[in-house]
Amino acid sequence: MTTSNAAEGEGARGRAVTLRGLAPLALLLAVPFLLRPRDNLLDASGESIVIISPNSEPTRYEFARAFREHMREKGRSVWIDWRTPGSSREIVRYIASEYSTAFENHWRRRLGRPWSGRVAAAFADPNVKIDGDAASDDEATSARRAFLDSDVGIGIDLLFGTGSAEAAVQAGAGRLVDAGLLRSHPDWFGDGGIPETAGGKVMWDREGRWVGSCLTLFGLCHNRDALRRLRIDKAPDQWADLADPAFFGQLALADPSKSGAAASAFEMLIHQQMNLAARERANGPGALTEADEMRARGEGWTRAMRLVRRIAANARYFAGGGTQPTLDIAMGDAAAGMCIDFYGRSQSQTPGGGAGRLGFVTPHGGTAVDTDPIGLFRGAPHRELAVAFMEFVLSPRGQKLWNWRVGTPDGPVRYALRRLPILPALYAPSEGAFRSDPGESPYDEARAFVYHPAWTGPLVRAITFIVRVTCLDAHDELATAYRDLFGAGFPPRASALFDDVALVDYATALGSIRAAVTSGNPVDEAALGNRLVTAVRAQYRRVSELARAGQ
Repeated sequence: MTTSNAAEGEGARGRAVTLRGLAPLALLLAVPFLLRPRDNLLDASGESIVIISPNSEPTRYEFARAFREHMREKGRSVWIDWRTPGSSREIVRYIASEYSTAFENHWRRRLGRPWSGRVAAAFADPNVKIDGDAASDDEATSARRAFLDSDVGIGIDLLFGTGSAEAAVQAGAGRLVDAGLLRSHPDWFGDGGIPETAGGKVMWDREGRWVGSCLTLFGLCHNRDALRRLRIDKAPDQWADLADPAFFGQLALADPSKSGAAASAFEMLIHQQMNLAARERANGPGALTEADEMRARGEGWTRAMRLVRRIAANARYFAGGGTQPTLDIAMGDAAAGMCIDFYGRSQSQTPGGGAGRLGFVTPHGGTAVDTDPIGLFRGAPHRELAVAFMEFVLSPRGQKLWNWRVGTPDGPVRYALRRLPILPALYAPSEGAFRSDPGESPYDEARAFVYHPAWTGPLVRAITFIVRVTCLDAHDELATAYRDLFGAGFPPRASALFDDVALVDYATALGSIRAAVTSGNPVDEAALGNRLVTAVRAQYRRVSELARAGQ
């Protein structure tokens, strides 16, 4: 072979080697394009709707994809502009702020009236009643009437998620309006359709301002490997199980003042203890007297506050969001904790992130069945298409996305959402073969737990305040006291003092605590919080002293 030919041969071999070396890189670069969905959901051509939602990216993806396909079958090209400013709590604050700004512009510019603090407080206040002729209105009533008569909007069409309690607040404020579904689809609601209530929880608004889109329960998740390491034979299946000293420093919890799911879980714990106390006082079938019911509520509250204190003492930390505890439990950084049902189910199927290790259980008789709402905003810029999306979500086709397995007829194509549909018909045995969680029967679970709105509903903010101040802000002293207490074998005086929750008893929660957290004056809340945290820290330190002395 000549030098020239040899060089050419070596060059060809070098180029071949180079090409072979580049092949993996080329394949890596091509994968995103090969796996790219056929339907580009980022394509902003055609009609649009704007939805604000705390729902996860998998939920947004599956509903956007399916709705787009549904509307394409009708000859319309649509896309969804999702707004995701954060958690449910952050979304609620954002909505209130945006409507306040929008109504101020309406009040000043269109109506030509001076803005004031009274107008700002009254326009979205459901306690401001409109009676008689507008000529007799005072400033507050005039503001409220003007808002309810207006089409003031914030450039967003739909609220999708947050919880029934928050939806009721938005509806009462006048921010959510009737979408007309109760009139256009009466067979969807009531007998044979979505019940108005389940276990005491409201599933849809009688005035049509919001309807439940799926069902939600609260429960406990645990790491099986961690339980074995701690030599805990039985996985926790009731809230009270988390108070066991075996879990000391091993619980992952969320701050209920920052996580709506955590706040609801603590409310369910308290409500369960009230229900148990009421059954004991009833001593058989029959209604309680009003006096006995109030006593049962107080007794249940006291038992629950003691449980909350012990559970919080076991906490390794309190996360700022509801998803973090489930992730950490799945990875083995904590043994157990509280979570919303779909966090537990979804994480338990994540390869490398909990599959096979993470368990989730709903405490029987320990949680209400709640619903995630969907509702139409006042001043929605794309009302007709927004209502069409609501109809799709409530249709069997839309409902199947929540719990059908990937690849099943009308099911999701990429993500198993592991949530529970609100349509009772989808829990028929014939549908079980398609569901990701065929063993779940939330309407049966609802019969095991009766939610009484008047018992704890008005106290949700008070509950979050109490947990934050007495458990989070004083956690170092609380955890030390509990460690000293069980380390000493629970001596009587120390145990009695640890379980003394008189500072936050039911009467106080209903009275001064509720007044402070709902006053609208942050100074009132801060002042009460400072007094309370100082008192409980001193109480916990005294528990440690007594326990160490064996008293």
